Amino acid sequence: MNNSQNFPGWSSPRRLSELSEFYEAVKANPTSVDDAEFIRKITGTFWPTNCSAFVEQSFAIIAPGCSMRPHLVRQLIAHPIEAMIAGGLLDENDVIAQGLAYANNVQPYVEPTPDGRRWLLEQWPRLEDVAVEVYRQKYHESLN
Repeated sequence: MNNSQNFPGWSSPRRLSELSEFYEAVKANPTSVDDAEFIRKITGTFWPTNCSAFVEQSFAIIAPGCSMRPHLVRQLIAHPIEAMIAGGLLDENDVIAQGLAYANNVQPYVEPTPDGRRWLLEQWPRLEDVAVEVYRQKYHESLN
């Protein structure tokens, strides 16, 4: 499947390329995959890296999924928020700014898809209350 137009820069690593094919298939047939499989495929794409790079990586990976399945946003945004916490972010009010900084980064660790960038710039700022709630939950979990 040629996904270079919708997912530029997603040819490596292989798991990212496979996710781009998965997203294209789900876009073509949204009911072909249930939510549990959708989440498993997205979270199975992450690869080890440092906290800062993981924030960008996870935003790149989850943003198209959030755009396709808004009802899974709370669950999906937990990944970049956990990375922010692991990286030392102490102010819950900076969570939205982190996503916007990634969306506007001219040389990101992982290039966002056009749909993902659009979601980050248009929808992510509207999720401040949800993002703060998820941050608080994940922060408290990290203390235990």
